[in-house]
Amino acid sequence: MASKDIGERLVKIMKIMRLKNYEFAEKFGISTVTLSRYRTGVRVPEPSLLIALSKAKINVNWLLTGEGPMQIVQDFDGWMKDRMTERMKVVDSKTGLIESPTIDYTRTVNMTIIGDISAGAREDVIDCRSLGEIIELPRTLIPKNIDKYLAFRVNGHSMEPNIMHEDVVILEQTLDWEYANGKVGAIRADGGVTLKKIILDPKNSRVVLQPFNLDFDVQILDADQGDDALLIGILSLQLRLF
Repeated sequence: MASKDIGERLVKIMKIMRLKNYEFAEKFGISTVTLSRYRTGVRVPEPSLLIALSKAKINVNWLLTGEGPMQIVQDFDGWMKDRMTERMKVVDSKTGLIESPTIDYTRTVNMTIIGDISAGAREDVIDCRSLGEIIELPRTLIPKNIDKYLAFRVNGHSMEPNIMHEDVVILEQTLDWEYANGKVGAIRADGGVTLKKIILDPKNSRVVLQPFNLDFDVQILDADQGDDALLIGILSLQLRLF
């Protein structure tokens, strides 16, 4: 049981929880000095911290050995019905959210959250694959080959109130701009990515990227950016987990 490896995994837990050093220390009743010693491998976490992390649904076996998933997942039927039925919506990507259809909970797929995607200015995607955050979804909601989809966590407020900061979005990969017209999608241009409603304007040879939040500016991709602009995918599913 290498203390340094445990410290590195503890850092990953803090990133998943989105807690700074002092916030994590306060939440779990330890000092920042003690936390620093855990993170650097000087000390191994005490049983009291391990118990508290377990109550926060962290897999202590993963923390200590690196084996298994980072987070404790309840049996699927109970977790999905309790946590997702009321909070998961299927997206009409032209008009916003609609209620979920009947969901078959017996067949599921796992998806890794690739990273944070900007709902605001175009920014690099923050790669979070190494954190191993996985979501389990009913196969009913992923009708095509799973390789056709990408999962991201939203970072920003430009698509509120429809799509909130820290929602998880599932994108169906496509390069077809006509298919994406009028839908919410992810676009890369000028070295950055953003999540916006896509409106084609062929008359003016441009693509309009429309936020839902009127406090944010519309973004325009004109003909000069055409070779650089890349359509990543359109919104297929949105999750808001509490």
